[in-house]
Amino acid sequence: MTGTRASIPRIAIDAQKLSTGQSYHAAGLSRYVFSLLRELRSINPPEQIVAYLQDARAPPELTATGGFAVRCTTWPTHRPLVRIAWEQAVFPRLLRHEGITLLHGAVNALPLAWRGRTVATIHDLAFLRMPETFRRGSRTYLAWMVRFVARRADCIIAVSEATRNDVIRLLGADPARVVRIYCGVDDRFRRIEDGRVLAEFRAHRRLPERFILYLGTIEPRKNLVRLIDAYTALRRGGVTRWPLVLAGGVGWGYEDVFRRVSELRLEEDVRFVGYVPEHEMALWYNAASLFVYPSQHEGFGLPVLEALACGTPVVTSNRSSLPEVVGATGILVDPTDAGSMAEGIQRGIEDERFRALLASQGPQRAASFSWRRTAEETLSVYRTVTRSS
Repeated sequence: MTGTRASIPRIAIDAQKLSTGQSYHAAGLSRYVFSLLRELRSINPPEQIVAYLQDARAPPELTATGGFAVRCTTWPTHRPLVRIAWEQAVFPRLLRHEGITLLHGAVNALPLAWRGRTVATIHDLAFLRMPETFRRGSRTYLAWMVRFVARRADCIIAVSEATRNDVIRLLGADPARVVRIYCGVDDRFRRIEDGRVLAEFRAHRRLPERFILYLGTIEPRKNLVRLIDAYTALRRGGVTRWPLVLAGGVGWGYEDVFRRVSELRLEEDVRFVGYVPEHEMALWYNAASLFVYPSQHEGFGLPVLEALACGTPVVTSNRSSLPEVVGATGILVDPTDAGSMAEGIQRGIEDERFRALLASQGPQRAASFSWRRTAEETLSVYRTVTRSS
């Protein structure tokens, strides 16, 4: 190893959860990894950053520079079992060969055989909080791994204060080793002032001028069955004729959501539009009159922040991290109570003055979150851990 290479900290980031595909795998976790890497590359710190990706087709924003290197595995690590095998059996050897100073496990995991300095981001503990919403194998592995991370990592990054509290309380992590670093929001999520653009988008998607939007993965913990029940009560009570649009890729356990719509004969009123590519997301938020995100548990809640940034009034849960994200600029409801949910949605529909106030305050609230700050604070963690060695 040369003197120059030994003197400059080399920081590896396990970016295997970054997905370039068009499915639910490209949702929140993937976007966290991508945004962190993009901003670290842009900052161009004196440290050398080495990103380990699963896909040789790295996004153009992540092309290599003098201080930012990209390594792509030849293993099909988009498959969970293959990814785990690669992380545990192959990754530690690569890190030692590269002369890595510090490893950042960006999504809930670290290799057992790595003996160097470590930072790990834990995004949420939904698999402990709501185990019934995960496959048995997934929740068993995740529960075991985060407990290992809580013991092993020199520093744990939690993406919200709610997640930080869970890591300390449920995993017994030392509070001094757990720091909260919020996620950010991309600049493309902003108000679209040109009404013609939105009118053309609605016409292309066959959407009315007014509709209620959910955008996220279609899976059990997003609480969509209860949302459909709340919407049904409003529809049958004559409160609204606005359709409910459920946008997003399907995850595990999605069948109950489709089944509920069929049972209630709401196929004309509740629309499933499938996976939404990133370049269309801002259009969906802007086109909607109300954004509803009734999740029972979130580590952060990127869709809520993105809707705020676009000036779309938000109805969301009063649980986990979501109140941290919306602050006073959203309508908070009890996600376990369809009646509470219906009341919140009804207020968002009927109180036009309040809806306009939320629309004006949302972008201001969202402006307090940025991916650049996420990267800067993460880089500060790297330096603190490196100096302590």
